Amino acid sequence: MDRAWWLRAVLILALVVMALGSLVPTVAMPEKGEPVPSWLTSYMKVWNNRLNLGLDLQGGLLLQYRVEVEKAVIDKADRLEEDMVKRLKDKDAELQVTSAREGMSEIKLTFADPAKTSLVDEDFLSFFPNMVMTEDGGTLSFKMSTEYIETIQENAIEQAIGTIRERVDALGVAEPDIKKAGLADIVIQLPGLNEEDFERAKNLIGTTAQLEFKMVAESDMQGFFSKHQSGLPAGLEYKVENGQPTVTARDKDALKAYFKGKVDDKHQVVFEEIVFYTDKTKTVKDENRSYWRTHLVFDEAELTGEYITDARVSNDNRTNKPYVSLTFDSTGAELFGRTTTENVGKRFGIILDDTLKSDPVINEPIPGGRAQITMGGYKSLSETYQESRDLVLVLQHGALPAPIHKQFETSVGPSLGADSVRKGRMALLIASALVVVFMLIYYKGGGIIANIALILNMIFIMAGLTALNATLTLPGIAGIILTIGMAVDANVIIFERVKEELYIGKSPKAAINAGYGKALSAVLDANITTAIAAAVLMQYGTGPIRGFAVTLLLGIVSSVFTAVIVTRLFYDFIIQRMRPERLSI
Repeated sequence: MDRAWWLRAVLILALVVMALGSLVPTVAMPEKGEPVPSWLTSYMKVWNNRLNLGLDLQGGLLLQYRVEVEKAVIDKADRLEEDMVKRLKDKDAELQVTSAREGMSEIKLTFADPAKTSLVDEDFLSFFPNMVMTEDGGTLSFKMSTEYIETIQENAIEQAIGTIRERVDALGVAEPDIKKAGLADIVIQLPGLNEEDFERAKNLIGTTAQLEFKMVAESDMQGFFSKHQSGLPAGLEYKVENGQPTVTARDKDALKAYFKGKVDDKHQVVFEEIVFYTDKTKTVKDENRSYWRTHLVFDEAELTGEYITDARVSNDNRTNKPYVSLTFDSTGAELFGRTTTENVGKRFGIILDDTLKSDPVINEPIPGGRAQITMGGYKSLSETYQESRDLVLVLQHGALPAPIHKQFETSVGPSLGADSVRKGRMALLIASALVVVFMLIYYKGGGIIANIALILNMIFIMAGLTALNATLTLPGIAGIILTIGMAVDANVIIFERVKEELYIGKSPKAAINAGYGKALSAVLDANITTAIAAAVLMQYGTGPIRGFAVTLLLGIVSSVFTAVIVTRLFYDFIIQRMRPERLSI
């Protein structure tokens, strides 16, 4: 045996050992909930990558959200407008200037004295390098550049993806897939998520986390809600609870729709969920008795969640109930201290988006920048703890830079996922068996070699997916099945070339050399064109399409290697060691 043959044999053997070794965490990992063996824990310190199943194979949740990138631009323009006016007032305290907005990205400053426009000098403009200024008498117009608007929108999407990823990680979902799709959409795949956690995941992901502290408008409630004692739509009811009037309904959206446009600019209607249970242990929510009720608060926020530096769940030593402990920065501490000092004896609404989380009475001034949110007065202990934890997760991981709206959702139960796994495995086994039988019958000894190469091909594909930490989906299995056919197709081309050489009277060694040499270009041409298509799908496709493309591309590389290199190694061994007079092919 020549030295080159041994080097190729050692190289292929090393690749096989490495491939098998990379599959150990995937094959040996116990079922969810079972302890991981100590040897596997040690092994995974060296190699931790595993082949994960997609949500179509193990069940889970697929969500798609649209990011309101226009709102991010509007918010940025609002902040720039405030900053412009403040900087001008810092230069001239007596300055009379009014600001106005046009569209979502243009700011107009009108000076009572046109001569004062000279305050907008190079130093002032240096703080707003992405604004294009035009002048018309005593009015200056600042418009965001197109590039700046695109940057804001792109950043809003990237920040939303990052924020959602942090929230999903906090849920403990293994291998979530979160990526941008189209111009302003985000696709979220949460494989392995239990059905009972679907609602919690959707609520946590979709929460914009606009935490605001507003005073409850107790003196205005009677006059406002009393106007709605009669003429309410079906499903809404006027009540007096705890001495305060309110309108209630089982459906929060019905309340929102009814009060839309009925509140003045100084007030806001917020909603509180009142939960009842069907059992004494308070674990099963009674949908027939639980409802939402309304509160009236002042629209102006005393302070917002942007001033919070720390949020955590703590336990009340007296009641053993959880609450959310908040710590504010220096500015927030000053605002919070001043608000509690000026409003002793009044109710302080703590509002997440439009939902009232707590409305404690301010008994005394609270300096020092610390506050507590007591959650779920009507909820069970476990439910209160979960709600407190979810609120902390949202606050710790930040607010979404722009609102998001759900486009669609698809949920796959574990039983359906298991059925998909069974059918996918069956399809793979049947396809493999048919190919193996055909190659054995038609090519005899050559079929045995081709089938060994096919087995190695499968191992290399799985190892490649594991190395990429890829997620295997049904389309991915389809890609593997297609690869099986393509792998033996390369062997068919080579074997037919070898047979042609044998028919014209060449020796086995000469036929092998000529057959592999002449077939190589045809094999490469066919696989390269398919690889180009797979690369395009992988680059621009999402979800199932990308999964199909990844497995197909890996399969192409692996099948060419096994069909051209591995099978040739076997034939070289047979010819050099056994020196046959004829080939079984």
